Amino acid sequence: MQSRIIESLIAVIGVQVLAAIAVTSLHRSDAWLRRALPYVISLAVGVLLATGAVHLLPEAIEALGNRTAVWITLVVTMLALFSFEKIIHMVSGVSAEPAADADEAHEQGYHDHHHASRPATLLLGSITHSLIDGTSIAAAFAINPHVGWVTALAVGLHEIPHRLGDFALLVHMGIARGRAALLAIGAGGSSLFGWGIVAAVGQHGLHRVAWLLPVSAGSFLYISLVDLLPELQGERRPKAVLWQILCLAAGIALALGLTSIPGA
Repeated sequence: MQSRIIESLIAVIGVQVLAAIAVTSLHRSDAWLRRALPYVISLAVGVLLATGAVHLLPEAIEALGNRTAVWITLVVTMLALFSFEKIIHMVSGVSAEPAADADEAHEQGYHDHHHASRPATLLLGSITHSLIDGTSIAAAFAINPHVGWVTALAVGLHEIPHRLGDFALLVHMGIARGRAALLAIGAGGSSLFGWGIVAAVGQHGLHRVAWLLPVSAGSFLYISLVDLLPELQGERRPKAVLWQILCLAAGIALALGLTSIPGA
């Protein structure tokens, strides 16, 4: 169990390091990342879908049994995330209307799924999101290290556009680019707190940790289907749409392939 805790800590820190590198790169090469990000998001959608539906849910059912409570936990998680985001939108006073046309959607593509207009509100959402990410990675490692690494991959791929979106919006709100980068990166620190919660609970038995698996699965399915996938729908250029579909399929194949490795 101790080795799994250490592995999960390395994975959580690694995800945040990658996200920090992405924010730093955006600071220096905004135009290139803006072009590449829709394809990163497509890859993330595929990995998140496959990880949530094919890895985390089966692991939850194996650990807890095919019980109604497992499925209720999954649904409640998705409804809770929806409610939380709606509250954030109401508090910020900004509607979450989709982009009016393809050009506008492409222009806003790296703004992620946050639409809050106040830095404090934006950062609160970001901190909560990262907390869930940390618990997801740690819970997956506690049950199965292979699934843990796939979960870390899924979190990493959606954490990159998440952090870039935070940074872009903070700059848009008038915050200096250097401070905006520090705030966006710092918000990811709550993932370590999420990891710590699971590490502490895990010492008292895996059964409690296993209940975080349907929560993680619901979170991944919600993020991929509700937050990320709609951001790709504004694209109308045939070549770009084809590449998005290919990246999405590649993400699914990647997540499925990683746990097909002998010993997984």
